[in-house]
Amino acid sequence: MKPTHLEHIALLRASVGYLGEREQYAWWQCSFFSPQSHAFLAPVFGRTQLLAQATGVTRAASRVHDERIGVGRVFHLFRLPEDIEQGIHQALHQPVVAQRVGTMVMDKVVTLQYLQDVARATSAAGVGPTRIGDASELRTARTWRTVAAQYAHAFTTGDAVFPFFTDQP
Repeated sequence: MKPTHLEHIALLRASVGYLGEREQYAWWQCSFFSPQSHAFLAPVFGRTQLLAQATGVTRAASRVHDERIGVGRVFHLFRLPEDIEQGIHQALHQPVVAQRVGTMVMDKVVTLQYLQDVARATSAAGVGPTRIGDASELRTARTWRTVAAQYAHAFTTGDAVFPFFTDQP
């Protein structure tokens, strides 16, 4: 996968993770990107605070997605194949990506606009667990535009959606 593609997935994950937090749309009960989290994360994580925030929100969102979708040969934005997970982790270490995530997770409106921009003209109307495609499609940009559209639509309408990929029929 191209590094820019992994950066895109990292930004998408951070934006959906942020919007799903308790202070925004409350799909998961965590506040890793809230201003208050700085007080307890900074002394422990210092230079890797953003990575700690992203990891924390990923775990919280993954748990909720897994409860709704299930586990086993199923992937979603917060639980991907190991090579993609490692690429996302490396992308978050890049100063440009970290700065962009840091800016995005400060404003709900900006973050929602980012999702809508990524989605472009892709339509979406899923509610609850929504199969996007096969796991083989995880490495295409078009697929992630569809995922962004699903989340953007759900946050706008107030309906939770859990887009997923599987190789099961």
